[in-house]
Amino acid sequence: MPNDDRISIGETLLWGSLGIFTGLVAGIVVSEWIGDVNRPRIRRVAARLQQPAPVSSLTAAARARSAGAALQAHAALRDLGLQAVAVSQSTVELRGWVASRSTRALAARVARGVPGVEMIINNILVRGEDDLAVPTDEPSDLLA
Repeated sequence: MPNDDRISIGETLLWGSLGIFTGLVAGIVVSEWIGDVNRPRIRRVAARLQQPAPVSSLTAAARARSAGAALQAHAALRDLGLQAVAVSQSTVELRGWVASRSTRALAARVARGVPGVEMIINNILVRGEDDLAVPTDEPSDLLA
């Protein structure tokens, strides 16, 4: 008896009906899960997709690198060797030496302008002010 691999009409109708029924059930389940799809909802989703990524998605190290890049991009601060170090998610510490208080303040303003940086710890030192020895009344061990 030869093996006949053809599907009968009854099997075709059965499998076709099963496919239609499965598709219908899947469509109902998905529509209940997603909810009503209407114009205002589509507009809200499209507007949300067009917005830039939230700043909070940046890591603390990425914000510190951005602050350092901003310092390097500024002409007055480029060659000073200032460092920006991540302290917390939105806090950056600035380190280095500058010639004046105004340059120190400028560096803080530039770093503060980086998106996501909310607080600056300005540990930049001013030459001629911060490197001077503080006079004390106690004798120095260096003189002995």
